[in-house]
Amino acid sequence: MSTVWSVLTDPAAMEPHLPGTAKVVSTGSNSYRVSMKIRMGFLRPTVNADVQLSNIDELRGFTIELSGKSMGAGVSGKAGVTLTSSGDESGGTFVQMAGSVETSGLLKKVADSKMEAAAIGFLESYFASVERVGAPD
Repeated sequence: MSTVWSVLTDPAAMEPHLPGTAKVVSTGSNSYRVSMKIRMGFLRPTVNADVQLSNIDELRGFTIELSGKSMGAGVSGKAGVTLTSSGDESGGTFVQMAGSVETSGLLKKVADSKMEAAAIGFLESYFASVERVGAPD
């Protein structure tokens, strides 16, 4: 569980699992900035998102808040993250996230279903990378 906790809370541990040339920089206690290029049709703008962790319960869960802007669009959100052990010999960890996201500017024109699909796709890619390189702990 400590490996999963690390890739969710430690900027240095999460950066290798982000797509492309994403950068994660610590900006203070339990806060960081993520800068990454995202694909939006033929455009690839750089998005900078400020992230803050709170309500931290070591190896069990936390609240994550983010806000970011790029090219006349903005996104902000908040989610509760809970980690639980699989409870079997695999030593796996389950991660549950529940929250909401608000968009502004140009992103208001994107259907909620497309935003949800993009978020799920990003998280699936991120955790697939974590699974490939990390052994259960």
